Amino acid sequence: MTVQNEYDKETFFEEYAKMPRSRDGLRAAGEWHRLKPLFPPLGGKTLLDLGCGYGWHCKFAAEQGAAQVLGIDVSRRMIEEARKRNGDHGARVFWGVR
Repeated sequence: MTVQNEYDKETFFEEYAKMPRSRDGLRAAGEWHRLKPLFPPLGGKTLLDLGCGYGWHCKFAAEQGAAQVLGIDVSRRMIEEARKRNGDHGARVFWGVR
C-alpha cells in the first residue's frame, strides 16, 4: 500500500504555495528576524537541512559561504520547488528525497 505524503497532495501544495514565506522566502517568515542572529558563521561549513521545503535555509547557508548544503524532504514536490527556486548555487547545494 502506498501512502501519499500530505505535502505532495495537489490541494495542500497549492495552499502552501500561497503562504507569504512560500512566495517571498525567509524575509516573509515571521520568526526569521529572531532566528537569523542565532546562526553561527557558515563560511566553509557543511550543512544538512532536514525538511527543507522550498530550500530557503539552504539558500541562506549557500549565500553565507557554506561549502556544501544538503536539503532533504519527504516531499518530492517540495524538492522540485527547492530546485527551481534555488538552483543558482551550483554544486554546493544538493537536494534529496527520503
